[in-house]
Amino acid sequence: MGFRFRLAITLTMVLCSTQTLAQRGEITDSSPAVFKSPTQGYPGFFDTNMSEPQTMVIEWPPIILPFIPVPSIAMDYGVNERLTLGTNALLTSIPWLLGIKSGAIKARSLLFGNEFMQSTATAYFGYFGASSGFSMYWQIFTSNNAWKVSPNHIISANAAFVNFGLEAGDLKKTDYTSVQLSTLAASLGHQYLLGENSSISTYVMLPAWSSINIDTVAAAFDINSNASSGDTMWAMARMSFDLRSEPWVYSIGGVYNYGSVKDLLPRTAGLVPWFSATRKY
Repeated sequence: MGFRFRLAITLTMVLCSTQTLAQRGEITDSSPAVFKSPTQGYPGFFDTNMSEPQTMVIEWPPIILPFIPVPSIAMDYGVNERLTLGTNALLTSIPWLLGIKSGAIKARSLLFGNEFMQSTATAYFGYFGASSGFSMYWQIFTSNNAWKVSPNHIISANAAFVNFGLEAGDLKKTDYTSVQLSTLAASLGHQYLLGENSSISTYVMLPAWSSINIDTVAAAFDINSNASSGDTMWAMARMSFDLRSEPWVYSIGGVYNYGSVKDLLPRTAGLVPWFSATRKY
């Protein structure tokens, strides 16, 4: 039994037991208070942060260093203390102006929280469809949990299910291709608080199960693997330095990606340095 499989099973047990205790009332939740950190109030993929009620948080286009802007503007609005709704402004608006159907929506719910612990559930949905016969869609569901184990240390355990699909070409012609990728992954994170307004964050994500299905007019290619089979392997690690200067949060760091798919994709790895600026309105 591989390390990634044991990690996924352990995290699943922790997440399920934590939420079961909350439902039974053994973890009190008289108010949706949250613990303080330099990035609190600025939602991200790996954290449990919520936008403050009636507050819009916008992450302006991140930059892949030295200077390559990423076409993305993430927006998150705090409906109330327990619900944050978001979208990607560029992905939603610009394609529509060009006559392309597209959209992206995000919803995050605060399940419970206090000064020592916080848990959220998040759903992402997106679609992009061009008239030329190209379309893609995605659904992502995450369970994020964080514990403030000391005044300077926050640890997190997260689980994510990702489903991504792509279609290109005409089904009646030889250029048709369909790709579907599904994966169940787990991640561990650590945020070290240097002070009230700065921190260093580290996250590592590994898959427990993956499925890849590729269909063409001429042939089909399927791969289904668990964490110990080795047919599909990918991993992602992220580290960043975060600085809060109200109403902004600045992050600079890097993302390391590694991946390989048996008989399809050779081993690839790369480090991407990046910088982002997020503002509260």
